[in-house]
Amino acid sequence: LALCALVAVLADGAYIKNNRTRAGCSDGKVRGVNLGGWLVLEPWITPKFFEEVNDGGDKIVDEYTYAQYLDPETYKARMVQHWDTYYTKEDFKKLADSGLSHFRIPIAYWYWDVEEGEPFPEPILDDTDPNSALFYLKRALQWMDEFGLSAVLDMHTGPESQNGYDNSGRRGDIHWVDYDYPSDRVNIDRSLRIVEKFATTAKQWIESGVISAETIYAIGVLNEPHACGGWNFNGQMWTACKDDFFPKSVEVVRSVFGSDEVMAVVDIAGHGYNEFNGVFQGDTSRIEIDAHNYQCFGGYWNDVALSPNGWGTHLEHSCNIRNDIAQSPLSTWVGEFSLAVTECQKYLSGGYMINYVPPDNDPALCDYYNSDFSTFSPDYKDFLTKFFLAQIDSFETNNGWIFWTGKTEDHCAPEWDYLYLLENGIVPADICNRDTYC
Repeated sequence: LALCALVAVLADGAYIKNNRTRAGCSDGKVRGVNLGGWLVLEPWITPKFFEEVNDGGDKIVDEYTYAQYLDPETYKARMVQHWDTYYTKEDFKKLADSGLSHFRIPIAYWYWDVEEGEPFPEPILDDTDPNSALFYLKRALQWMDEFGLSAVLDMHTGPESQNGYDNSGRRGDIHWVDYDYPSDRVNIDRSLRIVEKFATTAKQWIESGVISAETIYAIGVLNEPHACGGWNFNGQMWTACKDDFFPKSVEVVRSVFGSDEVMAVVDIAGHGYNEFNGVFQGDTSRIEIDAHNYQCFGGYWNDVALSPNGWGTHLEHSCNIRNDIAQSPLSTWVGEFSLAVTECQKYLSGGYMINYVPPDNDPALCDYYNSDFSTFSPDYKDFLTKFFLAQIDSFETNNGWIFWTGKTEDHCAPEWDYLYLLENGIVPADICNRDTYC
């Protein structure tokens, strides 16, 4: 009976395609990778993709300048080729076969919404058009559906940049909110409309039977809105996230999906877990905190990397992260972490530049942490395995983790490249039957 293989039912007015067995370890935990550098460019993930268009200069440093300085046809051709080839169905199968269950997919606002003065082409909302990013996003979700994987669709880019990083789409000054808030809240309101647009696209794919309902696990409303962090704007913008954008964006997600269909995910924005007490009213069972946890950025980790027992410090710190996580009033997972202990990866910290120098690292460290796996000592490889296990031991005391990132161009960044780490035996071949460290 063919109907036994694929059953469709109407539920709450939505066409829901019942899925086959879900990927993962059958314990409800989030374990996965980010599809970084794909639908939102980052120079350190795809350095050649930027070097090829810079002609020895450093004018093109993010996706905004990629669209701004390339002629439109060249921009479109390069992006379409990148969308089409960077991640493959085989990549997805390898990751699913290793026991992973979730992919967090960074997406850009300009695939749904472009305003006058922005360099991006007019959005192509026809998801059958191979010139549209939506064509490739839909295809990826269909592959995920086939393998029983679940997606977190994460808005990585806020209009006028929510953090000033290249991963926001526009490196430089932060103006998603600034000192003109609350009288100027144009970008917050626009972001809410964009969340509604891309959530609606996902909902329509479910209703039309393109993907299963289970394939969309969550909507991430905005990645790293560090405009709201304590180190920007004297900490005055925290209220713009905590009291304004976060509650409103959760309501937007619920208006599209209902209160019990997907998770609404908010970024911790550089604050403590305890600062989320009382932020959301009513039922919070479908709201989660995404807290990124890196041990490579800044002067402190530079000092650790230089110390004789630096690796031991990382392992101890990793095991102790659970103490912070225990303070969370909401379900939480770590949506970004890696195995890097320095900023040595080319273009990683500070972004694309002609001669990259890590801003907070002793450059001499990079002779050892050189991104060349063939030079990694057995002791370092052993540390990387323990470092991964120690971190996820802590993260799984709550709802899990998503590694940054799934792959890098030509495996240029081994400590950040899950597929490469998997293929080289650094991370477990079967994440569901792994050793522990802590």
